[in-house]
Amino acid sequence: MTSRHRAWAGIHLNAFRKNLQLIQKLVGEAEVWPVLKANAYGHGARQMAKICQELCAARLGVGDSGEALELREAGIETPLLVLGTAIDSEIPDLLEHDIEVGLHSESRALTLAEMARKSGKPLGVHLKVDTGMTRLGVLPEAALRVARAVVAEPFLELRGLMTHHASPNGFRSTTTREQETQFKNTVAELQDAQVPIPCIHSANSAAIFTGSPPFGNAVRPGIALYGVLPLSLDTDLRLEPVLSLHAQVVFLKDVPASASVGYGGLWKSPRPTRLAVLPIGYNDGLPYRLGAQGRGWALVQGVRCPIVGAVSMDYCTIDVGHVPGVDIGDTATLLGKDGEESLTIQELADAAGTIPYEITCSLGSRVQRIYSDSETQAPKLSLSE
Repeated sequence: MTSRHRAWAGIHLNAFRKNLQLIQKLVGEAEVWPVLKANAYGHGARQMAKICQELCAARLGVGDSGEALELREAGIETPLLVLGTAIDSEIPDLLEHDIEVGLHSESRALTLAEMARKSGKPLGVHLKVDTGMTRLGVLPEAALRVARAVVAEPFLELRGLMTHHASPNGFRSTTTREQETQFKNTVAELQDAQVPIPCIHSANSAAIFTGSPPFGNAVRPGIALYGVLPLSLDTDLRLEPVLSLHAQVVFLKDVPASASVGYGGLWKSPRPTRLAVLPIGYNDGLPYRLGAQGRGWALVQGVRCPIVGAVSMDYCTIDVGHVPGVDIGDTATLLGKDGEESLTIQELADAAGTIPYEITCSLGSRVQRIYSDSETQAPKLSLSE
């Protein structure tokens, strides 16, 4: 059966459910706050948020105000936290929809308090402590002063204290352990000063799977929800890949030996062979570097076929000369299973010299997201979004 899509990502909702439930079981009494920023890491935030709401997630984390408002428009009533910063023009909408924001400085606290006062609605904030990421957040020595400033403002509500780990290796990294110690000391300082902190949260995916039990009363898993662990951290706990990536063969061409393929002629056929053209390129999220480095693969009829020549904006080319009977409309799998063979997101990221996050977040709007409750990574799906 030929797919009606040129290129599509199969999003397996039941795998997402299982990953979320596994993390909920792993962290015990701590609340799980799924992170759905960057369109749920490319998987589709609206659909993932509905599952999180169905499974009674206490909060959802997003990257910016636009992402939060999109979920409210989709009917998501779960509390939302903008983990990053919000600019002034976004604050009225956040207040209207009771969306919480990260707070990163005392001056920002005063500005937010004034805007909330004018609206007549309180704004919930989570004070971020910079323990080593050196990005957003107050330094630990300023945390108590800023927290007191927030508590003193009647139109600000201190709903949480958080930090962000810098290492992708979780608690296997000395850096993470040092950050956690510093964060614990900061929490203790605020508690000794009787500053009320309803929620304390720091653990991301890597920390959840390398440290037990988590510190605080909430965790913020991101990439693990989608079946990926940072740097392929070993674990006995099995996460299920949520996303598979496919395109259909749109053209076949028989070429002689020494035929150059693609921009720059980076690949020349070592023998007479048959090439298949796929309608997916770097605009769709397939890394340019795959073709340039000659390390990319696709599966056709359960057989590995190399990506040959540079990946272009709209297309890529694969060598199918060793696969008999390939036809127009056949499915090529770039991520996922086909027969006994499979291509993982980590394998693709390694081949492209990048990280899995970049692969899934880069999937373009032309790649149709096809949602299914299927238990398997079926390469051919017919359900539309």
